[in-house]
Amino acid sequence: MTATTLTALKAAKTSLLLKPLDAAVFLAPWPTAAPTAFTDTSSALQPLPVAFQSVGFIDKKTGIAFARNITDDPIESYGELEPTRDDVTSDITTIEFEPQETRLATLQLTNNANLAAVLANGASGEYFFAQPLYPQIQYYSCIIIGKDGNDAAPIYVYKVMPKVAVTKYGGEQWTPTTTLSQKLTLTAFKDDAAGYAVGHGFAGTGWKNLLVAAGIPYTVTGINVTPATASLVHSPAGTQQLVVTDQLGGTLTTGVTYVSSVTATATVSGSGLVTAVAAGSTVVTASFTPAGGSPLTATCTVTVT
Repeated sequence: MTATTLTALKAAKTSLLLKPLDAAVFLAPWPTAAPTAFTDTSSALQPLPVAFQSVGFIDKKTGIAFARNITDDPIESYGELEPTRDDVTSDITTIEFEPQETRLATLQLTNNANLAAVLANGASGEYFFAQPLYPQIQYYSCIIIGKDGNDAAPIYVYKVMPKVAVTKYGGEQWTPTTTLSQKLTLTAFKDDAAGYAVGHGFAGTGWKNLLVAAGIPYTVTGINVTPATASLVHSPAGTQQLVVTDQLGGTLTTGVTYVSSVTATATVSGSGLVTAVAAGSTVVTASFTPAGGSPLTATCTVTVT
C-alpha cells in the first residue's frame, strides 16, 4: 500500500465553503405548491409562482436562523452500560428572522391575521385593523433562497417549507435607532400533498461547477475524450492513455468501453490505453451509457507513423 499524508486524506476544498451573502424569505397562502425546479436547463434562476411574496429586508445581525429540535427515547437494559435501543419521538424544525419592512405580508405575519380584505382609505390613505381577539393559526407556504458567489456564477441555497405557521412573536420595540419590526419564529409542519415538512436544495451555475468537487452524483448528458487527437510512432510501439470526462469535467473510470476502427494501425485496451501497431490512422471511439439513458460517444483520432 502506497503511503499518504493527512492533507491528502483530508481532501479539504475551500471552494465548498458556502456563505449566503444575500437571502430572501417568500410566503404564500397555504397550500401553494413550490416549483418543481428553481432553475432552468442553463442553471438560471426562474421566477417564483406569483402567490409567493417577499417579506423584503431582513435584519442583518440576526439573519435567518434554522433550528432543528430532535427528541429521542433511549431504552436501557440490565447489564448494559449503553442504551440498547433509541427511537426519535419528535423532530421539529423552526425558522427565525426579523422582517424589517412594513408591508401587507409582514403585517399579516406579525399580527396573526388575514388582512386581504382590509382596505386603506382611498382619500386619506389611513389604514386600520384590529388584532384578532381569538386568533387562529394561519398557515403559509414558505420558500427561503440564499445566494453565494456573484451574478456570473451564483450559488443558490434554498429551503422549501410547504406548511409553516408563526409560533413565537418577539414583540415590537420602538426606538429611534431601530425599524418598526419584531423577530418571528415559524414552525414547519408536514404538508400531505408535498409529503415533507422541510426540503433542501442547491442550484445555479456556480453550484453546477461544484458538483464534482462536492462528490454529489448527477446525470451524465455528454462525454469527452482527452486528447481528441494523438500522434504515435509504431517502432518502438508508442502508447497514449485516453481519459474520458463527462459534461462537468468528472472523470469516468467505470462503464466506459473503447473500440479502435482499424486495429491493424492501433489497438486500445479496456482502460483506454492506445498502442501503436503500424503506420496509418484510426479512430478510437469511447462509449458510455448512463443509467436509464442512451449511449454517449466521443472519439480520438490516432495517427501512427
